[in-house]
Amino acid sequence: MRLRDFLLTWHLATHQNPRLAVALEKAIRAKADLTAFQHELDKKLTQSVEPLLAVARQSAYVTYVDDAYPPRLREIPQPPLVLFYRGQIKLLRQLTLGVVGSRKATGYSAATLAQLFPQLPPMTIASGLATGADSMAHEAALTAGLPTIAVIANGIDQVYPAKHRLLQKRIGRVGLIVSEYPPGTAPQRFQFVARNRIIAGLAHGVMVTEAEIKSGSLITANYALQHNREVFALPNRFGERLGAGTNALIQAGAAIVTGPDTVIENLHYYP
Repeated sequence: MRLRDFLLTWHLATHQNPRLAVALEKAIRAKADLTAFQHELDKKLTQSVEPLLAVARQSAYVTYVDDAYPPRLREIPQPPLVLFYRGQIKLLRQLTLGVVGSRKATGYSAATLAQLFPQLPPMTIASGLATGADSMAHEAALTAGLPTIAVIANGIDQVYPAKHRLLQKRIGRVGLIVSEYPPGTAPQRFQFVARNRIIAGLAHGVMVTEAEIKSGSLITANYALQHNREVFALPNRFGERLGAGTNALIQAGAAIVTGPDTVIENLHYYP
């Protein structure tokens, strides 16, 4: 079995038995020879994922050992062994700004992104295709002519939320959709938190538009800090609930976005 095929098989197997992922991550961190682990995939295990393999191999995917896999994504805890994708895989190698925020984001987020993105130099905008700030970021990027990456928490053949069917289709045509989850995987709550680490890992910096003090967006910002990414935040009015999280980030040292120069001066490319 080729190493690339082995990683796909192992990746699918860990979705059935997550404990398998721990042993492989330790080997990766120790820079061990991954081929030594192939004997652990006995015939019974391979047979158990054979139906998933048949489906997965019909989709485009990039593995941890492929050249197209961005080196910066290998830096995060439990990097995805496989990313299934639809669209332009080359976007994984470009300067990327992650944009996240509340599902209840207001017109303030939409208007700011619509004004900001056309003033940015060529870069890719990554977000999670969720309702609110995520979809605003994707829409603003497409309008501004910036490529966009949607990191989703379900199989790339699934659409969530359903109202984003056309947006997801458009991104898959002119941008990039990626997911660590095999085709056919429906969204579950825990997958959205896991998805956030990939947004932070792919990005060279993460901007939070609007967020409450307890928000999944702040989890993404925390991942970004852990990965030594720049964190940006939009300032908001005193007493504004959706500004409490972003104002707290600014108080903690996040770069306050007052215009395109804030992003341009603090966002730097590395592989």
